[in-house]
Amino acid sequence: MDWTTPISTLIGAIVGVGSTLLGEAVRAKRDRGHQLHQLRRELYARYLEALTNTDSELQLLAIRQQAPVDEGDVRAAWRSHSLLSLNYEITLVAPTPVADAADTAYRSLRAMRNVIATTEVTIGNSGTPENNAPGAAEWQRVHRTYIDALAALRSAMRADVGIGQGS
Repeated sequence: MDWTTPISTLIGAIVGVGSTLLGEAVRAKRDRGHQLHQLRRELYARYLEALTNTDSELQLLAIRQQAPVDEGDVRAAWRSHSLLSLNYEITLVAPTPVADAADTAYRSLRAMRNVIATTEVTIGNSGTPENNAPGAAEWQRVHRTYIDALAALRSAMRADVGIGQGS
């Protein structure tokens, strides 16, 4: 009896099934990578939006009310955009440079919130000579720290998702 034909068929089947399984594994890994990339992009956009909206609401409170702003109003503005939960999500899915930059931006905005709630500040454009009012320097210090942290965060996020490479 000639065993060559059945053995050849068996080897061919093993190679065929093996290559199919390998192809599926590569495709599944690529799909998971794409899904993670999309998840990060969407999460980063939501987090930046929440930071920006919270910053705007805090500034609006400080402009409309006599500083220091009522703590209840400040806390309501702070909680309205789920910053802490988004920060936790970033910690879970983002690489360390992005997670660290996100936490720095969060802490900088929180410091700004605390100044608005506890200090008489004057909100205004940084670097303008008319901002010699009480609290203007304090406001500009905390706001500049936040703006710098936000710029570093955006840069880290862009590097992670591959946007702006070489530009």
